[in-house]
Amino acid sequence: MQPEKTTISKSLYDNSTAGLLTIQDAVEYLENQIKTRSLREKLEKFRHGCDLQKVLVEGLLNNDPGRKKDSVERRVRGWLKNGNDRSIDKQAAIEVCFILKLSIEEADQFVTMVSEEALHYRNPDEIVYIFALQHGMTYPEAVALNEQMQEILSKTEDAKELSENSFTPIIRSEVSALQTKEELADYLEHSVERLGRYHNNAYQEFMSRLEMLENPRMDEAEVSAGEFDDECLTMRDILREYLFEKNVIYAMERAGKRTEKKKGKDKEQVQKISEGKLVFTKVQENISKSWPDESTLSKMKSRKTDVTRRVLILLFIATDQGKDWGREGEELEKAYKDEVGRDYYVYDDWDDELTRDEVFEDIYTRLNDMLSLCGFAMLDPRSPFDWLILYCICVDDIFDIDIRMRGIFKEMFGERVDEEGK
Repeated sequence: MQPEKTTISKSLYDNSTAGLLTIQDAVEYLENQIKTRSLREKLEKFRHGCDLQKVLVEGLLNNDPGRKKDSVERRVRGWLKNGNDRSIDKQAAIEVCFILKLSIEEADQFVTMVSEEALHYRNPDEIVYIFALQHGMTYPEAVALNEQMQEILSKTEDAKELSENSFTPIIRSEVSALQTKEELADYLEHSVERLGRYHNNAYQEFMSRLEMLENPRMDEAEVSAGEFDDECLTMRDILREYLFEKNVIYAMERAGKRTEKKKGKDKEQVQKISEGKLVFTKVQENISKSWPDESTLSKMKSRKTDVTRRVLILLFIATDQGKDWGREGEELEKAYKDEVGRDYYVYDDWDDELTRDEVFEDIYTRLNDMLSLCGFAMLDPRSPFDWLILYCICVDDIFDIDIRMRGIFKEMFGERVDEEGK
């Protein structure tokens, strides 16, 4: 099921997908017309008639008496300030769920809306908080329970292979049936090998699509013609060609938001960058936030950090050719149906020439399906990054997406000129 759109979301969605904006127009629209969903809007959706300022301040103070009242009041005022597009991290969002006494369904919606990531039923820490929410516990009680379970939770490691009985719907059903703390402790102890703090589906998608870029597939004609070298792409190649390192990271360096410099860059080059310092707009700030670098991708690959929604979207766009190459078709369709409860959408009538609307609908649906399967929020036209993606996939031919992606990142962030190209 695709997410329902509010009036504002529908307007932004329609403008991104109308096919009427040039790249320059699209960047201008992003800068001047996007109305990001504020934290206040997200909170008000779940207020149930309460005085948010009062309830949040009292709740945060009750959860931690060591907090200073003035500091908490300022913090909550910041959350509720109109037009403020700041966010809070996932753990803070979970704490708010306890304060607002949300149901599990509401908590899942709120956490997804705030962090772009659903409650993770395979994460043993989050299982404890889910259990606590289900049984009407307070947040301090949930924190204490989590601390009690730490000896068990410390044994959890993330497996690279996904076993049949570790699918989220299975674990969700099992966790929902737990009634006592003793049952919870017993469940965690005997399910250690099935649990993990990182997203397995996201990791498998990440590795499959990274493999496609590292070792591109060639048909017989391409191989026999010798049109391509046998060399594999390095992580740095992938960053430069498909994750727009020479646009976004370059702009971040010029804006002083990235201190790490490439090896071999002399003082004169660094000085030139600092002299041309940029001042990021809110939209540039939003889109470039947590942009991956070579170290980040390497840590994701070795499972030292979780795969992010943004990286997964960029890899999907880089590798998609009108059908899902991420896994074998039957395996992906089965995994999706097990997780989401409906058939995975695949457009298979490739003998007919697709219209622009059909191309868009195919990619849009499959991208949202993948995000849902991996435990991430679907595309939101009120998110600047997501709006940019919607604009770029609205093309007459899927192979035009790459051209549009390169164009809009260059227009928005500029582009580093490679030394060889000077």
